[in-house]
Amino acid sequence: MKSKESVFLPLVGLYQATCCSETKYLGRDDLLLMILDKGSIISGCLTKSSAPSAPIMWCRKNFKSTLKRGEPIVILVNAGNANAFTGKEGQVACQRKADTLSNLFNCNHSNIFFASTGVIGEKLQVQKIINKLPILKKSLVNNNFSSAAASILTTDTKTKICSTQFMINNHVVTISGFAKGSGMIFPNMATMLAFVFTDYSIDGKTLTALTKKAVDNSFNKISVDGDTSTSDTVFVSSTRRVKIKKNKKDSNSFNDMFYQKLLAVMVNLAKSIVLDGEGSRKFIEIEVKKAKDKKSAREIAFSIANSLLVKTAMAGADPNWGRIVMAIGKTEKIFNMEKLKIFIQNQLLTKNGSVVKNINEGKLKKELEKKYVKIIVDLDSGKYGFTAWTSDLTEQYIKINADYRS
Repeated sequence: MKSKESVFLPLVGLYQATCCSETKYLGRDDLLLMILDKGSIISGCLTKSSAPSAPIMWCRKNFKSTLKRGEPIVILVNAGNANAFTGKEGQVACQRKADTLSNLFNCNHSNIFFASTGVIGEKLQVQKIINKLPILKKSLVNNNFSSAAASILTTDTKTKICSTQFMINNHVVTISGFAKGSGMIFPNMATMLAFVFTDYSIDGKTLTALTKKAVDNSFNKISVDGDTSTSDTVFVSSTRRVKIKKNKKDSNSFNDMFYQKLLAVMVNLAKSIVLDGEGSRKFIEIEVKKAKDKKSAREIAFSIANSLLVKTAMAGADPNWGRIVMAIGKTEKIFNMEKLKIFIQNQLLTKNGSVVKNINEGKLKKELEKKYVKIIVDLDSGKYGFTAWTSDLTEQYIKINADYRS
């Protein structure tokens, strides 16, 4: 039916409220509470970092627990403080927040989920957050999710929102989501938070499987600076309000339709994160083709995406294909240099083991001044491919991160 960027289509059974916690930022909301009605379900993908934040540890435990379907689901998000590398004190902070939320919403601790983003290693002023929770409960509304998307931002310059509505067997299904992320972006996943909601009635096991598949094909394809965060979180939740009669054959078909729309929303949000990369001016797509296996294709794509030399060349509109060859070679993946073809902005630059003659560098530099850059690496050694999305690297990135804690 329709897809909308920067618009969050509300869902029955989903509520939000925001406020300023006064723990980091002054004069802006940085605390977000979201509630899903009884009967809802939640799935998620969390950072694989071996130095996870306290909220990640809490959610890892809860995703292994049994959700109480007769109780609401509670999601609390704070921006400005990651509550990471804060020891037992950070875990106690989660427990204290959960105790308060459990009493406020009459739900089990296993139905409460946390996400945080911000500075690592600073103690969370948890009492200030706890003091705001009753106020947030009174402020819950079913709309105005643009304020929810704004409340989770840190160094981001803009909100990232996407929604879609479509028909399944004559029923209108909605998927709406928002995300944040600008720096420390490299899967699995990135310093990013993403919250996606639907009203499609689906079982928890299937939703979990589709969430993981969609994350692998969206957020796990992006990199801004090659750094993996302690706090990466993607939650996908369903209010299960749109109930569609289906047999087993219908179920697979309907779930496939749902997955394609879910993936489209996640890809949009993932690309929005790259487009808002700290200090970036360009969106760079790197497509590796005809690799001998999936792992090689992925490693080569990200080796190029994370190369500071490639990223700075793209920032300067310099078609320095030698840096791409370097990035491929440092993966130590065996390939036939005679077969390697490199394209930048659809211009063939290498073949038969050397540079193509008579390249119009002036024209290519002009092409590289555009916002969107496409690099293709054709290995001609197999049937596997992978596409990564990244940004260029500018002086502004250094400026932002040299002064991040101020």
